[in-house]
Amino acid sequence: MALAPSFPPSVPPSDDCNSRDYTQTVEAFVLLAVLALFLLHILGSLRRQSGHGLLHAIVMGVNTLSYPLVSYTIGRMESSDWYYDDFAVWAVFLLLLLGSTDNLTACRLSDIDNWKSIFVKHLFKGFLLLYVVVTYGRKMKYLLPPLSAIVLVGVLKWYVRITSIRMVSKSCLWKNVKVIADYMEHADNLLVACNPVTMDGYRYMVAGEKYWMKRPAGHAPLYRADSSKVITVEKVWQCTGNLLLRERGNKLKDVCLSMALSKMLNRRFAGFNLSEAELEKTHDFVFRGLLVAGDNPYQRAFMVIEEELVFIHDIYYTRYSYLYQKGRYLCLCFPVVMIGLCLWVVLIDLHVDHECDRNPNDEWNANCYQLGYRTIFIMVALAFLEAYQLYLNIASGWFKVALIRSYVSTPFLQRNGCSLDMIIGLVLRLKAFPHGRTNLKKAKKGRNNSVKLSENLKKAIVDSLLGSNGRLTNGITSLRNNGVDAHLSWACYATATADGSVTRTILVWHIATTLCEYQLDPNLNKEDNVITACTLSQYCMHLLTFAPHLLPDHISISESLLDQSINEARQRITEAGAKTIEDRCDVLMKISTHDDNLVAEGLLVARGAWLARYLIEHIQEPTLRWKVLSDFWAEMMLYVSPSDNARAHLEALAMGGEFITHLWALLTHAATSMPHRTNLFISELLSLKPPRPTAWIVADDFNLTCSPLDRNTPGFHWALTSRINALINILALIELKWLECLYTWSNKCSSPTLAWLDRASINNTFCDVFPNSTLTRAWVRHLTIFPSSSLFLPSFQTSFSLRTIG
Repeated sequence: MALAPSFPPSVPPSDDCNSRDYTQTVEAFVLLAVLALFLLHILGSLRRQSGHGLLHAIVMGVNTLSYPLVSYTIGRMESSDWYYDDFAVWAVFLLLLLGSTDNLTACRLSDIDNWKSIFVKHLFKGFLLLYVVVTYGRKMKYLLPPLSAIVLVGVLKWYVRITSIRMVSKSCLWKNVKVIADYMEHADNLLVACNPVTMDGYRYMVAGEKYWMKRPAGHAPLYRADSSKVITVEKVWQCTGNLLLRERGNKLKDVCLSMALSKMLNRRFAGFNLSEAELEKTHDFVFRGLLVAGDNPYQRAFMVIEEELVFIHDIYYTRYSYLYQKGRYLCLCFPVVMIGLCLWVVLIDLHVDHECDRNPNDEWNANCYQLGYRTIFIMVALAFLEAYQLYLNIASGWFKVALIRSYVSTPFLQRNGCSLDMIIGLVLRLKAFPHGRTNLKKAKKGRNNSVKLSENLKKAIVDSLLGSNGRLTNGITSLRNNGVDAHLSWACYATATADGSVTRTILVWHIATTLCEYQLDPNLNKEDNVITACTLSQYCMHLLTFAPHLLPDHISISESLLDQSINEARQRITEAGAKTIEDRCDVLMKISTHDDNLVAEGLLVARGAWLARYLIEHIQEPTLRWKVLSDFWAEMMLYVSPSDNARAHLEALAMGGEFITHLWALLTHAATSMPHRTNLFISELLSLKPPRPTAWIVADDFNLTCSPLDRNTPGFHWALTSRINALINILALIELKWLECLYTWSNKCSSPTLAWLDRASINNTFCDVFPNSTLTRAWVRHLTIFPSSSLFLPSFQTSFSLRTIG
């Protein structure tokens, strides 16, 4: 099987010593393409689990350079006066590289909207490669059937890749997601009794969108579902088959739950509102189910969210979602077919080689051309990579959901002793590589250093979330619970200005935590509270430095405040000539001792040093001090996680993801609000006051009261309540009464009315124009508010009514 070059079929042999021989160059670049294919398969499958910049740079570089690599190699093939018979096989291999034999479809979110340019590139390179196959493959007619089949599979992979990208592009995404949005708005999902532990009433769709059909206009109901084919979370939990029992069954159920949650979260990326956000069962799903059910609820919660984000990543950056929608097990077809075709090529060549050695003078054998050992190696390598992809497909969550979907909808499989039940159970035991953001990044010396996410850290965050019951604050609640709010609340409120409140708070508390860490006894460095506080402090600084778009403040404000603080600290340290870390900490601590005027000026480094000095001097017990810091950072981590910038989190998933994205997804499903936007809302509301009196009304729900006695749950936000009271006075708002003359916010009744917090208020001009204004209900909770106003005109002996919806 020697590999010897010859002239192209269309060019007669020539003795010209100047003939161009690029065969070695072509051979080298084909071997380079083999290496590129290995990198795409191996590193591409690790892209979701790792945030290492080098890994993503290699995958992106290989994916980008594959186009010029194929173009140059084809050009060398065409320019060479000498050629290998293997050129046809190599051209097919290059076709597969260009089609991306792994499941990767896009490296960045921006690639998705450029799917048309990718399609044109594929089309142009495809014609060139087919030309090479036809030109150089005519002498190897015995290989034309398998090569043609491989080309066909390659073209189908191209089509799947382009279609997968187009399906999640901005122009098409909303069409696909609207089915889920309409399904979640359906009355059957709203008005049912629910149990967040047994999942009764939680009809979140796992699979079966195509069976949820929209009926023509004028027919009721608007949507009609084939209940036997639409698989919901409730139906999976009610399945009594052996496969879904005990601990293993609970994990498989959670995979289906993750799939359903990913479909619901995907509405955020398409711009749809979450219709279930205002329902009590949505809140209960997280706070009475996900976070408390099971032996290790905090571990389970993060595992469910982690798997959910894997599904989200696959929807936008891989082929899995498209193949799953077109057929439950279609993802297995391409690898299996490709393995068979590669082995077909190898076996044919081995057969030809054997026949040529046995009958070298046979006329048929003389016209056959043997493949070189390099080509055989390429085919074997390609078969290995396809087998690797087959394993990843089987071990993926998509395949598990497909099997469970078949299992739940087929009663025969649920019978005891069924052999298929055992086979499915064995297949479901396969595990892919660990995925998801299981560690936190720490900003240190300008690099991204990852640290493992400890179980105690998870527990601290879950405990903080459960304690808040979804009402997030910027750390003040944790200070109150530890009995230090009277002395430290300024570190939360004094930094809570309209612009950059989150950034200021993070900087001040990070400086204080760092200074406390260097003053700590080395024997206490391994304490859980110390690790939690330091890890979350450094992670928040990582976000502030490398991913400010994931935080609530505007990027320009965050960067400005960070630069200002760095310059402030650098100036102090430079003037003092401090070289070591200990000397620098001493310099910063002295700021608060001798330069208290800097604290009054609002310099963040000085505030942080002052806070550190208070923590060290007034909370001398290290255990309590670090409990205060640990609880604060756990609460602060939750406070900064809610965001409207869903696209930023989607972009972060392409680069390995961030821990804050896990919390953002969890809080989205818990329907928590974004408390850091209250300042912006108050500012916008103040701008509504016109220069001349105008009648207007404002309706909303404010979970605030005037006094701690008015609350039926612990915790009271004095500063925010004061700001709301000031706003009411400035705008001269008058609260509308409910139908039974009760109030919910200003509590003008003899006894407080606390059950329902939705309210509506009018200004004095509105009251003068429409004196008979009231609410049309006795009370309401997170439902539509209908204020009703009337005006009696004596000249017309009639009245006019105005109804507004809040």
